Amino acid sequence: MGLDFELKQLLYVPNIIDYARLLFLWISLQPGYNFAVWYAGSYLLDAFDGIAARQLNQCSKLGYYLDMVIDRISSCICLHVAAEAMINLGPQYAWTAPIFYALLVFVEVIAHGVVTYYAEVKGVHQKLMGHEYKVVQLYLGNKGVLFLACAGFEAFNISLIMGWYHLALLAAPWMIFRAFANLLRLWACLNLPKSE
Repeated sequence: MGLDFELKQLLYVPNIIDYARLLFLWISLQPGYNFAVWYAGSYLLDAFDGIAARQLNQCSKLGYYLDMVIDRISSCICLHVAAEAMINLGPQYAWTAPIFYALLVFVEVIAHGVVTYYAEVKGVHQKLMGHEYKVVQLYLGNKGVLFLACAGFEAFNISLIMGWYHLALLAAPWMIFRAFANLLRLWACLNLPKSE
């Protein structure tokens, strides 16, 4: 029964949506395809997997982690492509590429990974990690702010990739806010009291 249940989860509608997200991300990196269009398609699908899971009563641990892993893959790809875009602009902008790669490593991989790990170990939902900080409370406790921070992250990177620099400037504060909030969450996890 347990094995049968696990196999059934592979074909849950929200998980199929996540597989489509991965396909769109893969297509976005293929030569000749417009990165921004396919990446945006993948990002838009992310809005529907959670809705589908709740509406169809198909919530699962597999879907929870699949969504989070694909979110991290997506963010890492976007930061990498934005770094390449800055390098391609020439030496006067290439110095910014290490900043994108630092965000990729410290925010997307380390911060999110450590927060997820500690949430599992402590048995606390990952969105509650770091909630002692007002910035994190604002970031994760207000759906409007969370939306603006995530949309700002995407808009900033896509704008740089597309050469829409004025939009990138408008989105930059939200990109910085999101990075700062996630680094605070990492800091909170690293300063958790040691269990005996």
